[in-house]
Amino acid sequence: MNVVRNKYGKLLKKDNIVVFPGALDGLIEKGLDAVEDVDYELAVESFDQVYHFDPDNMRLLAPYAVSLYETRNFEKAKEIATKLLHSGAAEYLDAMELYLAISIQLQEYEEVEMTIATLLEENIVPPDMIQKFNYLRDLNNRLASRYAISEEPMIELQEALTIEEFLANTPEVQQQIVASMENRQVEAESLKLLAEIAEHEEIHPLVVTYALVLLRDAACDKTLTVKKFGFEKAVVPTELHLPNQDEKTREVIDRISDLNEKDPSRMQMAIEASLRYGIIAYPFSWEGFSAEEVAQGYIHYIDGLFTGEKWIDSELMNLIESIDEQTEQ
Repeated sequence: MNVVRNKYGKLLKKDNIVVFPGALDGLIEKGLDAVEDVDYELAVESFDQVYHFDPDNMRLLAPYAVSLYETRNFEKAKEIATKLLHSGAAEYLDAMELYLAISIQLQEYEEVEMTIATLLEENIVPPDMIQKFNYLRDLNNRLASRYAISEEPMIELQEALTIEEFLANTPEVQQQIVASMENRQVEAESLKLLAEIAEHEEIHPLVVTYALVLLRDAACDKTLTVKKFGFEKAVVPTELHLPNQDEKTREVIDRISDLNEKDPSRMQMAIEASLRYGIIAYPFSWEGFSAEEVAQGYIHYIDGLFTGEKWIDSELMNLIESIDEQTEQ
């Protein structure tokens, strides 16, 4: 038995099964090859087996966490990322970036905010990475604002408003008014208001999106003229797809994934930013630009946010920046 140990190193035993270290090394290499080939499901299969027998293997943790993140197993990914952070990994901030990206996907917005605030206040983040963590913080805050449950009571309309009465409210209240019409029978007077909102160029574009979705759900077959960001389109709500459910959006997301497969954090940020366009600009879907151009544009945009380098002015880049600014209002 000593001969075996001397030849193969420390033997691992679990569940009455003895595993040679060389076998685990082979599985790790198989998993790393799968990561290189962007086959994250295969990578997870290999890493799962290694983790079962050797959960503290330092070669395993980082690629395993990334693979779980890419296959959207965020709960397990956070477990592994936490272990990676506590392991004393040399690339601590890279591990922290992955941990925060996973936490954002789990909608743990308060934890992300507190963690980034602590890192910045204690000067743990070097100057060349501050922009990156500030963008993660900004993304987290935007998503928290979008998905957090409001403590304000939902407005219940007792009677339909006129468009003039609607315009007298702030964009936040306007959103609540439109949201109050969801999941209930929309009366003719409310349909008229929603149609007027959809055609009003000075109403916040997100409110217009909500109005169009409700009109679509109500099977409105009236032709409306929608104006956003200098674009104009005649639409029939009942014929519209839902936001981000069109073919162009799917092509953009696929292309972003292909172009940024080596950096899952930036890839996810670029995808999130492109999906914000799909909501804010709805029913427009990158008219005049190819999926390749849009994907490249978002990659340049996210890179610029990280590096601080301004992208080259163009119609596309200005539109991307304008959309992102609208989400902050």
